[in-house]
Amino acid sequence: MSTDLKFSVVTTVIVLSLIVAGALTAVLH
Repeated sequence: MSTDLKFSVVTTVIVLSLIVAGALTAVLH
């Protein structure tokens, strides 16, 4: 697995996590 691909996957996961966290915060508040 190339470094660039791994970095892209990690970045995508982090971004999705932030979006989910933001959505949950918006729903709870």
